[in-house]
Amino acid sequence: MKYLPVFVLTLLSIFFGWLFHERYWKFRDCISQALSSCLTPDGDNLTQGGSLWAGLAGLFLLLAVISAWRAFRSR
Repeated sequence: MKYLPVFVLTLLSIFFGWLFHERYWKFRDCISQALSSCLTPDGDNLTQGGSLWAGLAGLFLLLAVISAWRAFRSR
């Protein structure tokens, strides 16, 4: 039960990493050329704000590592 927060935080980090990849990283060249937004083949309008997902993924990854360190330390 004490490893549940580690698992949840890791899943959140993976989810936000996936969002970063889908909403920004795949279309980073188009976004940088347009200097504001880019239309995907699906019709989605992507902006440079998609890089925000990387910050959230990193934050949750950091929290998962800290939580795992505390859980393993208290064994």
